[in-house]
Amino acid sequence: MKTTPTSRDKQKGSRASERSRQKLSESSGLAQALLCCAGTGIYIVQDGKFQYVNSLFQELTGYSELELLGKYSLNLVYPEDRETVRKKAIESLKGYGPLPYEYRFMKKNGDVIWVLEKVTSTEYKGERATVGSFMDITERKRLEEALEKSEERYRTILENMEDAYFEIDLAGNFTFFNDSMCRALGYSREELMGMDSRVCTAQEDAEPTYETLAEMYRTGGLGKIISLKFVRKDGGIRFSDTRISPLRNEKGEIVGFRGIGRDDTERRRLEQKLDEMATHDPLTGLPNRLLLSDRLAVGLTQAQRNDTKLAVMMLDLDRFKNVNDTFGHSVGDELLRAAGERLTGLVRKSDTVARMGGDEFMVLLPQIAKIEDATRVTQKILEAFRKPFVLDAYQIHITTSIGIAIYPEDGEDVETLFKNADTAMYWVKEQGRDNYELYWYDGTKTL
Repeated sequence: MKTTPTSRDKQKGSRASERSRQKLSESSGLAQALLCCAGTGIYIVQDGKFQYVNSLFQELTGYSELELLGKYSLNLVYPEDRETVRKKAIESLKGYGPLPYEYRFMKKNGDVIWVLEKVTSTEYKGERATVGSFMDITERKRLEEALEKSEERYRTILENMEDAYFEIDLAGNFTFFNDSMCRALGYSREELMGMDSRVCTAQEDAEPTYETLAEMYRTGGLGKIISLKFVRKDGGIRFSDTRISPLRNEKGEIVGFRGIGRDDTERRRLEQKLDEMATHDPLTGLPNRLLLSDRLAVGLTQAQRNDTKLAVMMLDLDRFKNVNDTFGHSVGDELLRAAGERLTGLVRKSDTVARMGGDEFMVLLPQIAKIEDATRVTQKILEAFRKPFVLDAYQIHITTSIGIAIYPEDGEDVETLFKNADTAMYWVKEQGRDNYELYWYDGTKTL
């Protein structure tokens, strides 16, 4: 029998469609705002033709949106650079990048500018496309040309620039550098002159860096931007994105390499700090639930592949509220930090101790052979927590209740194991605390 939608069904469908259109409009508006605010020119190309250009791309090139849409992108590349650009773009789209490359671009007014470009694959309006970022580096190229044309101007500019600049010979020894390089490394000019640059390069970066230089020497290739970690005289580490290029003599032979880079250590430290804040508990410094979930997911994959077990323990400090009420929250915080340290000292380096919030901790024991491996660790923890914590002038006695969930017996995914370990812990609480319980459910327990 054929059914006819009721007016109520039509109204529901209309409201759902309206909500979908609203969400799509909001997402589209956000994407458009981000593209408009980007600090580089952004474009999208399909079948070699421009399909989208942001306002900065139009400003940099001098073309309007109407003039660019549907136009072949390679037609605007300086003729001598078109084949190189085509090859570099293909390399990036094949997964060798996205690597930045430089070329000359012809503006609408006839000016030729140097640009730094990166491209990657995307999907646009349901079809495969290329999205590119486009930055005018003409001034930087002019500086490089000025450095090559005039030795005196070259030295003057270098000594007054903030970026660190250096030159090394084919053996890797410093032959020239500016004051910014000396400040970055903490060496005097006398100490740095003739020094092997490997001394100032982090050990893990040394081999790949010199492989890059060797390849550049063999192929006579253009410059490359590489991320480097420099070791200061005092042992500190500084980070820099450094552009390395060949240094040639009058005959055009490569006799060394030059590098120019800006110290971005503070930016990287900020990124690291933000990452730590997202994945670690600010009070104890232990991993938080987010990081523990990631490690548990990895542990589950390994346990499944290796046919081993895995244990998740939920720990709660017994009567922790009494500590806060009696000694104050500052002492309570000290106790939480001390409890985290004591737990960390009782497990393997491959295990994870995390703070879930409040007075709850979790311990992840990956790669265990049998359930008894987990209960043995649990007994060690219970015994250790029966010993008092000495904090300033206070001697605090506190115990812990522990619930254990085992993979695969008690769950095969992150959330199930978390939930079952928590359930087992609350069972211990109801039975008198200072003990542990393995999770199971046979219909006889009411939690």
